[in-house]
Amino acid sequence: MPFKPFRKKRPDGGVPTDSFSDIAFLLIIFFIVTTSLKRIVGFETELPASQEQEKKAATETPTVTLKVNQLTFMKAEMSIEDFKAKLASMKLADRKPSEKVVLLDATMETDYQNYYEVMAAISAAGGVVGIMTETK
Repeated sequence: MPFKPFRKKRPDGGVPTDSFSDIAFLLIIFFIVTTSLKRIVGFETELPASQEQEKKAATETPTVTLKVNQLTFMKAEMSIEDFKAKLASMKLADRKPSEKVVLLDATMETDYQNYYEVMAAISAAGGVVGIMTETK
């Protein structure tokens, strides 16, 4: 009886994946145990107002309200010419950037021409247009 040479079985070259689920489970447990959760603790308080804040509260931001055929500036109804004169007297160009803002509140029925004239008047006077929107 002839002898066959003894050959070792060669591995098929695959990676054993039997223990991957065990390793993944251990890693999940490790991360859950080592994670630290910290609740942020704080309190609310009212700080006293400084003199500068009181001055800012006293000077209200100028607001323009546009309705269909009505222009209201600082709670006074006026024409576009009066509005331009009032803006010129406010000297917005000489103010600090935070004080140049003029809020513009317009209804949906406002004509585009009126809306554009008011925006142009504010910009020409050296102001910055702040557009108010309605949130739903």
